[in-house]
Amino acid sequence: MVKTLENNQKSKNFLKSIFVLAIFIFTLFMIAGASAVDNTQEPIDNHNKNSNVKIDIKINHDYSDDEKINPSISVKHNNNSINYTKSYNTATKKYTLIFNHSEATKNTIYNILISVPGYNTKSQNVTLNGNLTASSTFQMKATKSYKIGREAAKKANSLRPFANSSEMLVITTAGMVYVGGKTSEDALEGIINGANGYVGFGLGNLLTLSAVRTDPLNIAFIYKYKSSGKVYMVFFKNGSLEPVYNGIIGTSLKSSEWKIIQDMLGKEDAYSYVSIANSWDAGLPADILTQAAYHGHVCTGLISGQAMIEALLKYYPPKGESGLPLENTAYYVLGVPGGSDDDAFTWSLDITPGKRAYIGIDTMVNKTATGFIRWNSQTKTGLLIIMSYNEDLIMKKYKKLTGLDPKANVSNDLKYQKWLIQTLTNDPLSLVDILYEFKGLNETHLFYLMGEEPGKGTVTQSAHGLDMDYILNLSKEGFLTNATRETQNTTKPKPLTNHELEKIGEDAAKKAKQYFLSLGIDIGKDNSKFFVLTSAGFVRINGTVTNKVFDGIYNIFGSQLSRKTLLPVHTSLWKDLVFDFFWVDPNNNSNTLSYSLKYDPITGELITTGNSSDESSNANYIIQEVLKYDPPYDVLIAWLFHNHVCGGSSPGYLISDYIYKEHPLGENESYIYITTNANCKDDVISRLLGVSPGMGNYFNLRYDDSKTNKSNVGIIIKWNSVTNIGTVHIITYEGPEFAPGSNFHDEYIKRYKGENSSNLIQQERISSSKSKIITYSDYQRIISGSGNVLDFIMALPDRTLDELITPINNGSTNKGGSKTNNSSNNHKTNMDSSSNSDGSDSFTSSGNSQGFNPSSAGSNSVSASAATETASAAENDGSQGNSYEVSKVNTEINDFNLVYAIILVLVISGLAGFGYVRHASKK
Repeated sequence: MVKTLENNQKSKNFLKSIFVLAIFIFTLFMIAGASAVDNTQEPIDNHNKNSNVKIDIKINHDYSDDEKINPSISVKHNNNSINYTKSYNTATKKYTLIFNHSEATKNTIYNILISVPGYNTKSQNVTLNGNLTASSTFQMKATKSYKIGREAAKKANSLRPFANSSEMLVITTAGMVYVGGKTSEDALEGIINGANGYVGFGLGNLLTLSAVRTDPLNIAFIYKYKSSGKVYMVFFKNGSLEPVYNGIIGTSLKSSEWKIIQDMLGKEDAYSYVSIANSWDAGLPADILTQAAYHGHVCTGLISGQAMIEALLKYYPPKGESGLPLENTAYYVLGVPGGSDDDAFTWSLDITPGKRAYIGIDTMVNKTATGFIRWNSQTKTGLLIIMSYNEDLIMKKYKKLTGLDPKANVSNDLKYQKWLIQTLTNDPLSLVDILYEFKGLNETHLFYLMGEEPGKGTVTQSAHGLDMDYILNLSKEGFLTNATRETQNTTKPKPLTNHELEKIGEDAAKKAKQYFLSLGIDIGKDNSKFFVLTSAGFVRINGTVTNKVFDGIYNIFGSQLSRKTLLPVHTSLWKDLVFDFFWVDPNNNSNTLSYSLKYDPITGELITTGNSSDESSNANYIIQEVLKYDPPYDVLIAWLFHNHVCGGSSPGYLISDYIYKEHPLGENESYIYITTNANCKDDVISRLLGVSPGMGNYFNLRYDDSKTNKSNVGIIIKWNSVTNIGTVHIITYEGPEFAPGSNFHDEYIKRYKGENSSNLIQQERISSSKSKIITYSDYQRIISGSGNVLDFIMALPDRTLDELITPINNGSTNKGGSKTNNSSNNHKTNMDSSSNSDGSDSFTSSGNSQGFNPSSAGSNSVSASAATETASAAENDGSQGNSYEVSKVNTEINDFNLVYAIILVLVISGLAGFGYVRHASKK
């Protein structure tokens, strides 16, 4: 009997073994038929083995090649998130979700929500059958912005194949402009996907031009052909999918061709795109090209500003930082807005107005002068170095070397710009003048020049900016004496290759992936809840630009700026290359994990600097906390520019939004913003309004609290480039009040999106003073900062336009001239020499260094319509079509417009034919 029981037990064990083996073999066959994509969710709940649910999902895209993008999928039952495992079957092209759910029965309903970069999020309900399975098909629809980017890339490639060019560059306003009331970063995604490897952030050849949200969505595809040495552009204007220009733009550009480009794009847009493209062709590094896109163009001022940085780092390199917490900088800058050089300091030195590191007041006629303060917070003493550049002398030097006059024609001017870039590379100090080098600056002097802020929220002394009378008097009285230049090691380290940079990004991503795996979290590719913040793109390693690091990260995680998952954080160019990897639980955004690294250029190793389980170390950045609430793309870009998120920066979006709504730009109008209460919010405002010190439309007065009452935060001017007259308002702000214990990041972003919140006790109170009309002399008085300009504005008389504009014979005005600006970018202002009011056809990269100047803002002239112009066919270089293609600009394709156009042409042709016959019959 015992033996029989033993035999039975052995038989049972054998059968169990066979059963387990069968299950194992079956599982192998299942794995062979389906390739796993990711397992980004937390481990599934296995408490009920009898409630296995399987849901098959088929996802169709408007663009079939987007199937390679791993979608984000959310599963909910009764608004409760369900954890699952996900696999993808390459044969059926279906995703399979498997999970355990104790409430699962026949007819149980689950809500499936799917999001794909560039597509509208879509949700559908699925119902289980008796086998606890279900299936569903999703037809994903691309967003309007994404379609524009994809279709523009497709059209550009058909006209001039990307593969036939030596190099590519794309310049666009996508990201900062609004399309259909939404931010347009999807157009960037569309351009990248449509360009199929020829364009990307890692390549450093996708630039977002500074813009306001009401500007048009423009896309310029730039081609370089090494065989011929020529550069061409295909330009799509205002979301149109037919280019308004398809032709040459390089140094062989003829005056007649330049005139056509100006007419088609608008004078200022033509200057912006062509100057940046020409500098790219000349080899301007990717980080300075990004700086140029922020500034809006390349000019003598911007290049000379970069040369000043070279001089500063050579003779007075950074030694520690000073300033308020989170806003520390190695230098303070006293600028005179409008000289273009200011934007170089803002960008490369991370000297942003919101960090209290920049003061910009129009203190002098010479807008090219800048003061740099290197402050020692320990000894409370500092150095003051004052530099400038002389544009006329630089141009004379170029003319003497080459025999070419930059002002003679556009070709000469483009060649001059290339020479500037070569000089920046080979002999940067020849482009600048170091006027004064002082030591002995003390705290009293610093507070007079920069203003005093003992703690956040309290300003006790107004700033005076680059007050040369005060500074020279300090020297005369012996407080300031001559500083001694510091010698530096001239040995240059070996630059890194693109392959080495990409590998750094890959290695950092792999280390992060392994870290999260050790915690049971497998980060799949294209995860929308996994973010990478890095200083790459801003810092340099061994003098090498670091954009290529982006590609290494993308290779592992699919992270990308256009997806708001790969975020370059504004950093001074000499700082460390760092990474913060940040994971947010898709089902519970209060559950987060982070991992931080730093690259050591000496050893070539990646060093762990912090993780979420190590409370003694912190992440490199603190932007992470807003990412889980999905902030709008434009404010995210502004926060990256500020390099951190804080309560002080959060009002910037609300104030900017108020200005857009209450003071919208009209035809020929642009914004000028003057902050009176400088703090973190100003970095957000400057980015969202598309203004900057270098463009000459942002000033930083930094008044003390007695003048501003803390609530007067700034002055907004809308300047009309035709009438040369503006309207001015003083902006007053009081922040919203939220319930105790609420998350202010979450609450502010809800305010940005217009969402209701039970935590909102009192909404923000933003108002503006009564509108005052100002003349150019009034404007000059305001930006000088002398006295109390707030009182000055309030005391201005109530005037009408009729009182200030005197008609002249041709019916236009004598203040602004009779010509209008047809630039498509409303926010940009006409610049001195670029107007060519003297009738010359030069490119005028030289004159544009002066930035915005209302006194000449109305002098631009627009030539006859280019639609009547003809031009010779461009060199083919593998392309097709004519040099110039003129089309009506529409925000989207409309078949009815095409029908109407055809009918109109037929009618006009018929009338013309009838007229001809009638005329002939009379003969």
